[in-house]
Amino acid sequence: MRASVLVGGSGVQQALDAWLSAMSQLRRAVVVEGAFSTLEVPADVSLTRLGSSCVCCLGQVPLRVGLTRMVRSVRPDAVLLVLSQAEHLERVRALLADGSLGVRFVLE
Repeated sequence: MRASVLVGGSGVQQALDAWLSAMSQLRRAVVVEGAFSTLEVPADVSLTRLGSSCVCCLGQVPLRVGLTRMVRSVRPDAVLLVLSQAEHLERVRALLADGSLGVRFVLE
């Protein structure tokens, strides 16, 4: 399954829209760390919101549960994980790629 990670800031909605457009032919899902309350996705895109803690430290269980539920129910071809900061970006990317969340993602 394809996965992309987006670190937010100004312009996060535009970056999200660009990703959605680029993946328009696929079943898409977006997982958002809780720091972004105003992000919008089309009705045909599954959106999962997580708490506002670091997804590789305190938030690993919510990330695991959120991804597992989303993958089982939606069966997306592509997933975008939106983070509020890049502090642990490499750890998050490694977590997605190593299969320990129950799904092995191919990072783009």
